[in-house]
Amino acid sequence: MTAKTFVLQDTDDYSQIIIEAAEILLSGDLVVYPTDTSYGLGCDTRQEGALEKLVAAKNRSPNLGVPLLFSDINQISNFHDLRELERIIGRLFWPGPLTLVVPTKESVPDILTGGRDSIAIRIPNHVIPRGIANEIGYPIVGTSANQSGGPSPFVVSIAQEQLGNKVKLYIDGGPSTSRNNSTIVSVVVEENGSSSIKVFREGELSIDEIKERLRVDTDAQRFWTSRIVYADM
Repeated sequence: MTAKTFVLQDTDDYSQIIIEAAEILLSGDLVVYPTDTSYGLGCDTRQEGALEKLVAAKNRSPNLGVPLLFSDINQISNFHDLRELERIIGRLFWPGPLTLVVPTKESVPDILTGGRDSIAIRIPNHVIPRGIANEIGYPIVGTSANQSGGPSPFVVSIAQEQLGNKVKLYIDGGPSTSRNNSTIVSVVVEENGSSSIKVFREGELSIDEIKERLRVDTDAQRFWTSRIVYADM
C-alpha cells in the first residue's frame, strides 16, 4: 500500500477530505491527521483489527490502551457520564489541548482501555479530527502519529518518516501551532464531595491557566478544592 498525502489549503472545503478519511477508517485502515497539538494517528475504534494495525504501526504495547478524540461532548456519553467538575472543565477547555482521564463504562472494550477501568478523552480544537469523528458517528483514536519512543510529529513529515506506508492517508495541515502535546488530568472526588485535580502530564495548556480559570468560574468554585495533585510517573 502506497500512502496518499492530501495538503489542506485555507480556501478548501474540508468536507470531502473528511468523508474520504472516514471511509478509509471504516474500511479498517489508518489515517494521520492534524490536530491543535501534534499530528494524530487514527482508526475506527470499533474494529479490533484496525486497532491491532495501529498498535503494530506504532510498535506499541497493546496493554497501554489508546486515547480517544470526540466530535463533541454528546459523543462522550457512550464511554463515560461526565461528573460536575469534569463537565465544567469540558466547558472551559474544550475544544482544546486538554485530555481528561475518566472512569469508563463497563461496555468499553479492554483493547481501548488497556485493561484499566479508565480512558483518556479529548475534544480537539481542530475541524479535521472532530469532523471525522462526526462523520463515522464514533470517536477516533487520538494517539500521536509516531512510533513508540519517537519524536512527536508537529509537522506531517515527522509522522511520514516514522510510519511510512503503514498509513493509507496523511492529511497535511501544515506545522502545528503548538509545540507540546495535550495536558492530561483527571478529577478526584473527595469523601466530602469536593474535587481535586490530578495531573498526569503538563503540556500545551499550563496548570497555572487551569487553576486560574477554575478559580474565577462560579460553577467550579462549588466543586473544586483548589488542590492540585501530581501523579507518580
